[in-house]
Amino acid sequence: MAIDAGIEHPPIVDLSNYEERKEEITAQLMHAATTSGFFYVKNHGVPQDLIDREFEVNSRYFKLPEEVTASLPQVNWAKHELLGHEPCNKVSEGVVREGHFKWWDTHKVADSAYPEEKLVPGFKQTTKDFMGAMPNVYDRILSCFALGLGYPEGFFKEASDVRDSDNYSVFVVNYYPKTEGITWKPDTNRITPHTDETLVTLLFTSPGSAGLELAAGKDGKAVDSQQGHYQVESWHPCPHIPGCIVVNVGDSLQAWSDGVLKSNYHRVRMPKPGEPTGERYSMGYFVWPRYKDIIQGPQKKYPGITFARFMDVKSKGFGYTLSPELEVFEDAQNRNVVLGMPIVSDGIAAAS
Repeated sequence: MAIDAGIEHPPIVDLSNYEERKEEITAQLMHAATTSGFFYVKNHGVPQDLIDREFEVNSRYFKLPEEVTASLPQVNWAKHELLGHEPCNKVSEGVVREGHFKWWDTHKVADSAYPEEKLVPGFKQTTKDFMGAMPNVYDRILSCFALGLGYPEGFFKEASDVRDSDNYSVFVVNYYPKTEGITWKPDTNRITPHTDETLVTLLFTSPGSAGLELAAGKDGKAVDSQQGHYQVESWHPCPHIPGCIVVNVGDSLQAWSDGVLKSNYHRVRMPKPGEPTGERYSMGYFVWPRYKDIIQGPQKKYPGITFARFMDVKSKGFGYTLSPELEVFEDAQNRNVVLGMPIVSDGIAAAS
């Protein structure tokens, strides 16, 4: 399917010769972000050897005994405490995967997420080397989006600066256990449909992995998060492409663009017949703004709220089973959020 007709295959954007091709790259990124909300980047500058080593050390981490991973900080989405280990037993919450979450050294507690060196030799240093390669990728992407939206080129670079102690951008590695021989309830996903809270997310997938899918509406384009619920006409695959990083627009960037850029619903489904049923890994770097940043575009389509307040509201939605019908959530603890962008209502106080 052609890109203009929908999102059958997210486009691939070449970042090579960035300074000379910045205008061309900006146009390609803006097109992708306003249609599917997803795209691939190649010639991104992250060495393949470093990517491979990061996958390898994490595969060893997820083989640690439960008593070791339980001794680390435990992820709590409701409190948006996203550091340390996230156990797998959350099928009722739409999550069939185990995770490990890391912060930058800007935060004093960052190293508490790592087990002892002797248990997973090289884990901490390889991970820090890998994280150190991320800003060079997303700085270029966000600079293009700033230019495409009419902001100063460095606008998002300041907000996403990990040297600022108010920025909690997080690196997450997901481990999906094998599914062979296990009977799941109908419509069970490895990760339920959701949008990301980020500016952008960088996702590294492993060869042979399948299951990441993007939502599309009747027009074949993104089903964005601004209503807080979704109506999906079809799901489209986002397969592993060697040498490429998958990138998607998050809720924060959608809000800052006044809805021009699309934070699209996506999911990780269970393997289909004939697809690999073994273990699967993916690595996601979630580029957040600072907690103090007020998320609002120049047209003020959405109420101006700080990112901290945004996360307070959105994180309360984790744990609810997602449904296309908003009415399902009337009795929920907080009906103003359902894994997408928080619904604009009196549940979110606009910043003064």
